[in-house]
Amino acid sequence: MASMQCCSAPQACNARGAPLRALSRRQVVLTNARAVRAAAGSNGAGTATMTTLNPQLLEVLQHVANGMLTPGDGAVQLSALVGQSKLSGPDSAVTSKAEFPEVVWGEHKTASQILNSLHRIAAQQGMAAATRVSPQVAEEVMALDPSVTFQEPARMLILKSATTKQQKLPGSVALICAGTADASVVEECRVMLSAAGCYAFKIAESGVMGMHRIVQNLDAVKAADVVICITGMDGGLASVVAGMVEVPVIALPTSTGYGAAFSGVAPMLAALNSSAPGVTVVNIDSGFGASMAAWRILKNASRIRQAAMGK
Repeated sequence: MASMQCCSAPQACNARGAPLRALSRRQVVLTNARAVRAAAGSNGAGTATMTTLNPQLLEVLQHVANGMLTPGDGAVQLSALVGQSKLSGPDSAVTSKAEFPEVVWGEHKTASQILNSLHRIAAQQGMAAATRVSPQVAEEVMALDPSVTFQEPARMLILKSATTKQQKLPGSVALICAGTADASVVEECRVMLSAAGCYAFKIAESGVMGMHRIVQNLDAVKAADVVICITGMDGGLASVVAGMVEVPVIALPTSTGYGAAFSGVAPMLAALNSSAPGVTVVNIDSGFGASMAAWRILKNASRIRQAAMGK
């Protein structure tokens, strides 16, 4: 039997030993296009046709075929367009959305717009909230759907799914408030924490001029897992509290104050320049932002605790 002819390296061979014919760039692109169509069609509805594909995807392939994009740049853009999970094997990492939260910014929106968003979000995560909602718009929303509740001091609408059981997170959050002028910001923070399954307690009228109230409740403050300091004016509260506790401290500057407070800019800068290390600062009047920073801390602490317990 005649011996099989071998191809000289580095030329590639097929199973019979014959040299493989080099593919043109156009043939490579067409082959990749067929693979992409097959991957897109494997997501439940059968093989996709060219007319059902994303036109941006086809444009990227055309640019590679015309030499306007290198194959490497084209692969990056393809991954961004169709998702890495559709182009790779089942073991590829899939980026998932955070469990919670997504909320609706209610200001300048109509009742129907807010309600549609609340229903969409509640269907995904079991609970939905809208912030900065005026009482008039809130009444219109509740007239459309009586299951929506309005927290007037917080200016928030809450919609909870009847089939979803709320997860309670271990730990607590201390809300140290400088004054009643910040009530709406404090309540936005407290209501959002409660809706997210976090326990929060308030220590009111405890600004720099009310430090004796913090001292009187210092054991409770130290026992909290997160402390949020809500203050306007000079914004010195977070620095003082951060020097007294070891837990994470979140500064929530408010727009309360006279002219030189610049509608919250002065307390925000004071918190950013705090000499107490590790103070987290959120946006002015952002009770929602502060509550979500605390929620992330408690959520990850819960995961670590469960991992340590072997759950």
